[in-house]
Amino acid sequence: MAKINSKSWLFPGLILVLVILVSLFWLRPKLATIIKAKRELAANKKTLAALTQKVTTLEGLSQPELSDKVDLVLKILPSEKDVPGNLFVLKKLALNNELMVSELSIPEVGEIASSSAETQKTSKDEILPSLEVKLTLLGSREKIISFLQQVETTAPLMRVSGLAISQKEEGLDEAMIDIRTYFLLFPKTIGELEQPIVSVTSQEEKIFGNLASFKLFEASEVSSSSALPTGKSDLFAY
Repeated sequence: MAKINSKSWLFPGLILVLVILVSLFWLRPKLATIIKAKRELAANKKTLAALTQKVTTLEGLSQPELSDKVDLVLKILPSEKDVPGNLFVLKKLALNNELMVSELSIPEVGEIASSSAETQKTSKDEILPSLEVKLTLLGSREKIISFLQQVETTAPLMRVSGLAISQKEEGLDEAMIDIRTYFLLFPKTIGELEQPIVSVTSQEEKIFGNLASFKLFEASEVSSSSALPTGKSDLFAY
């Protein structure tokens, strides 16, 4: 039996190892690129499926109905502080109830600008940012109570947060009232593209139904605000 000469296969073996090492060195980045491309393709397919689902959902919505609902919600819950609008509505309600506004002030006067609302500070008892308005009314107790009821059912969204009523004279009461007027800035982002659209729940539909019952003053009525009765604090005079 012939002896195998180790020198006869050593050189081819080295060549084979060298070829393998060079191939691995060259193929490794190529393989990494291929794997990365496959992952991106899978992610893109997932995003495309989510977007297709969103388009299908949006196409199933009634655009006029959605637009009307958005307009109504923005009238009730403005996207910024609307001090003139809030003051007009309060004075208009006072006029409708034959009440005299003897004083009207905004303690947070330094925070009136919409831009200052970026932080949207809320107290621990509030879930929406708000602005406080203080006013003093003169009139009959029955009219004052009617005014208070209308404040919480008239756009924009307001809530009576403090109340003190005293009798000035027979048939004439004075009401010192604290009112919170609410707003909510638009979100800075609209969410991820692949994030699904959340359907409106029955509870949210019920809440919208309650909002639809709010009294709305027409824009043309705002121009008549200068005719509203005020006492020594007429903010519309400036």
